[in-house]
Amino acid sequence: MRPFPPEDEADFAPFFPEEVLARGLAYAREGRVRRVFRVGERLLGEVQGSAPLPYRVEVGPGLSGRCGCPYPGFPCKHAAALLYAYLERRPGDLEAHLKALSPEEAKRLLLRLSRVPEVAFLLKEILAPEEAFREGIRRLRQAFRLGGGEEAAKALLLRLEEVGREEVEALLGTLLEAPFDPEPYLEEVLKRYQALSPRPSFLLGLYLRHPSEALGEAFLRAAEGAPEEALSLLKGQDPSGLKRALRAELLFRLGREEEALWALKEGLEGVEDYLLLVGRLLRLGRLEEALFYAEEARDWFGKDPRLLPLLDLLVAHRGRVEDHRARFSLKPNLEDYLALKAKLGKAFAEERPALLRRVRDPALLAQIYLLEEDWKALDRLLQRASPEDYPALAEALASRLPEEALRLYREAAFRLAAAGGRARYREVAALLQRASRLDPKAAQAMALALVQAYPRRRALREALDPLLGKAS
Repeated sequence: MRPFPPEDEADFAPFFPEEVLARGLAYAREGRVRRVFRVGERLLGEVQGSAPLPYRVEVGPGLSGRCGCPYPGFPCKHAAALLYAYLERRPGDLEAHLKALSPEEAKRLLLRLSRVPEVAFLLKEILAPEEAFREGIRRLRQAFRLGGGEEAAKALLLRLEEVGREEVEALLGTLLEAPFDPEPYLEEVLKRYQALSPRPSFLLGLYLRHPSEALGEAFLRAAEGAPEEALSLLKGQDPSGLKRALRAELLFRLGREEEALWALKEGLEGVEDYLLLVGRLLRLGRLEEALFYAEEARDWFGKDPRLLPLLDLLVAHRGRVEDHRARFSLKPNLEDYLALKAKLGKAFAEERPALLRRVRDPALLAQIYLLEEDWKALDRLLQRASPEDYPALAEALASRLPEEALRLYREAAFRLAAAGGRARYREVAALLQRASRLDPKAAQAMALALVQAYPRRRALREALDPLLGKAS
């Protein structure tokens, strides 16, 4: 692109999408460009769009810039309109006039401009950034009380580099009051805070109020620079266990492994404590010790679903009856059922009814009945099964009872098609594709029967066209 501002249309037109350029030219010819200014190599102005107030537009070299309109990209039609208006009006360069001012004239001009509220706010941000930032935080709190504040928070993020530690700490504390998820904003502010000699005590206080990953990591980074101070802060009352977890993590980072493990073992009270300890032991290669604590957790909290990762560990490395039984009680599955059957031997017959009562998944029950060839139980299951379960049941029966599986696929497909809607038609097509793996001709016949049953449903036919083939 040629030097900016442009001398003629050819300097910028090739860089706009054709439609955007045409609409910008139309805006300029309609007189929608209210004002045009040149300041050095930048053009500024106001363009009346569809909103009540005109959009403020700024364009610079390389067609960089910004516009207040909602268009997702830049340059937009308002930028094109501003460029066309500049070519027509050729306003003088304000920068040249400003450079010609004497110091006294410049001072008088600034004083006059300070009487314009909007200009005064900008001058305040430039001349007293810390004070302006604190005012911004006060406005942010007010916005939070009204249920908003995201735009105000974004505006403050843009000014972080202008202020010091005190202002950044004030913003961090205020963000915890946000009526929305503050995590993305906290992460950005914490990046700036890390460069300002962060205080571990301040970060710990925030973390205890809002135990987020970003705040915990920020504390640990600061703590590595002053470990003894941080470890002292982590002593004392700790009903939530947050301090203990931080203390252990800090000790691990400092290479004090045994102290860290002791801190974790000392606070073993709930499932999460055991999960944390076992995970650490595994990362350190201490498998037997990890299995010991996993067993202890199983004995204490065997009915808590959060225990599943520890039960998976026990089953994988030991596979005792009590491990399979505990996991099956939380999440019934075929693997544990067969393992218990093999390990219990004759005693399994007594335990089987209780195990089956825990199974809520009809497809899993169908698999079990098929393996045991319990046809009467399977027949009862199919008779009382809900239509919503037909696809999963059909999948379970496909290898042993393909005809019954095809029947279930057909009934499920017709039920979905009757309900109507493109999403359901896509489900119908997926079901018949699965049926096609069992019997392509039968699946094709089902598809043909459906389009014949609903001849006016074009979307259904479109979804089933791949299955219909020549039959259509």
